[in-house]
Amino acid sequence: MNLIGRLVERPAVRAVLTGEMECTMRVAIPRVGATGIPEPGVVYVDVVTAGVRARGLVEELRGGMRVAVSGRLDLDEWVDPGGQRRTRYEVVADQLEVLDPLPPAPPRLPDAELR
Repeated sequence: MNLIGRLVERPAVRAVLTGEMECTMRVAIPRVGATGIPEPGVVYVDVVTAGVRARGLVEELRGGMRVAVSGRLDLDEWVDPGGQRRTRYEVVADQLEVLDPLPPAPPRLPDAELR
């Protein structure tokens, strides 16, 4: 599965039961009709990536940035505290590429000007 969209907000990172880091984000994908013509509205897709890259993504990505995601669709199932069975689909990303250029770093002042 390949998707291109904009991050809804800054991604979040957390440690999962295995001790591995996991980065979660929500991506807004523009709707496209059967003929390929854009339609009004967006589809919100939850994306998860794990491992070493997860922590770096949180520092690199900001809400509104365009990203391309390649991965597999996975079904997440759980029982909420009220005893209700819950499910949701999420994309487990194999690859994630930032399509917007990163903002430039602020200029650094010479040490003499810092005093």
